[in-house]
Amino acid sequence: MSLFHKSKRKIISRSYDISSASFSPISSRLPSNISDNTKFTWTVSLTKDLLALFFSMILSSIGYGILMVMIAMRLEEFVKNEVLISVSSATQIVAGIIFARYLPAMGRKIGITNSYHIGVILSVVSILLMSLYVNFTLWLIVTFIYGMGAFVVGVTRQAIMFEIAPKHMRALIISISGMSIALCNSFGPIILQSLQTRDSFATFVIAALFFLASMLPIIRLKKVETHLREEKQISVWHYIFTSPKIMFAGFATNYMVSSIGAFAIIYGIQIGMTKEDASMLLSTFLLGSLFSIPISYLTNILNRRLMIIAFAATALSCIFSVYHISNPLELHASLFAIFVCSIGIKLPAVVLINEKYKPTKRLAVNSTFSKFCLIGNVFGIFVTGAAMKIFGPQGLWLSSMLVLGLFLFFCFLNYAGKFWRGDLSAKDFSIFNKLIRDDQLL
Repeated sequence: MSLFHKSKRKIISRSYDISSASFSPISSRLPSNISDNTKFTWTVSLTKDLLALFFSMILSSIGYGILMVMIAMRLEEFVKNEVLISVSSATQIVAGIIFARYLPAMGRKIGITNSYHIGVILSVVSILLMSLYVNFTLWLIVTFIYGMGAFVVGVTRQAIMFEIAPKHMRALIISISGMSIALCNSFGPIILQSLQTRDSFATFVIAALFFLASMLPIIRLKKVETHLREEKQISVWHYIFTSPKIMFAGFATNYMVSSIGAFAIIYGIQIGMTKEDASMLLSTFLLGSLFSIPISYLTNILNRRLMIIAFAATALSCIFSVYHISNPLELHASLFAIFVCSIGIKLPAVVLINEKYKPTKRLAVNSTFSKFCLIGNVFGIFVTGAAMKIFGPQGLWLSSMLVLGLFLFFCFLNYAGKFWRGDLSAKDFSIFNKLIRDDQLL
């Protein structure tokens, strides 16, 4: 994810880093370092696999941290139009939404690691083309290509991560990966400043080289892909109908986070804060990521569906309080708590969507889930922008309350329907996590 603040004109632009398929059957026996084994043994091979995955992720995240600054500078220099800047950001997201339909088939035909490498190559080519701004139309085409590459990289890496991570550590590893991506994104601008290459072709080359280097560690994980290849065609609607609350949770969380992240600074300025104080609102909001690891611990032991609902309700109450807050300290505290709640919604949803389905379906289901999250980003940015135009700065909170309220209402209707049909039991409302056996996977 990238953020930049165009101070003179109060513009925030965001870029996001952040189906049916037919794969070959899974082998009857998994290797010793794959996490689906009943008895887990930590091995040197597993350690190397995880280190390779994290090293690849770190390299690409640093490259994106450099790129996000260069994108901002390109838009500032050549576009200078608020609407067009929003279109540029949305184009990158829409590319992922569209390509979600084709990624599982791509993985079946060429393999998971090869798909990752193609995603990196698409990213590298588009990064180099970004340095040669010709006109806005070509810029959108290049941005679309980058969005496809970034989507392929992100989804395939998440599918591989969930496959090799030990069952009892999946939530922790996912949360650490999210924190690592955010930190490495922040290193990009620091590296850029130390190199002092400024707005030059060399800077884009450096970013591209970090992306290229991320391909090498993934080669070690080629053996994992045979366990991720889907064995039969399954419509994208299958995942929506069987996991509607999880899909809606991803949509609502990304809607809320993208809205607040994109407009928090503008909100602060509109209510009378200085630009420096308004910028701190975004910093405070993102600092909530520090709670990723504690929430990952809760995700391992508590009922994940109840966690999602509880954190969504808490986020709604925090946003409602912000709507009436005038004290800056209370505003910062509420923003921090809202981001913590977003982790409490999204992390259990990610774990659930992966644990609910067999390894042979994880690439497709991750692709579908990511698609819904990206749609949430697009709706969040545009609907919140419209709400702030109509209702003023408080439109930011009205928009976020609307999506969370709809999500909680949907959960209520879903559980009410299950209760009416007799599909719910007392065990379903236990506060502790219910283990899923292999024969229960879809």
